Amino acid sequence: MITDVFKKALLMGLGLMSLSEEKVKEFIKEMESKGEVSKKEAEDLFKEVMKKAEDERKAAESKITAAIKDSFAKMNIATREDLVKLEKKVHSLEKKVKELLQEKEE
Repeated sequence: MITDVFKKALLMGLGLMSLSEEKVKEFIKEMESKGEVSKKEAEDLFKEVMKKAEDERKAAESKITAAIKDSFAKMNIATREDLVKLEKKVHSLEKKVKELLQEKEE
């Protein structure tokens, strides 16, 4: 199950990487040189494509993060947040124990 999540994450990452900024620039420059788009249209198209790619990257990242969290929850693995909460509880308990020991000594 977890391997499926990582496979999907890897494939999405590879797909997004293939749409690199350099390739987009080359493609749009080629369109401009052929007269298919004006210089202004080429600039606007580049900005639009790069924004869309960034939006897609963020959406994929969110989905991957959610899938990994879900997998960890199903496997009963503690998250960083769980560990931070536990550390705070332990610190609080240590403080209380110390206070109780000091009261007992008095």
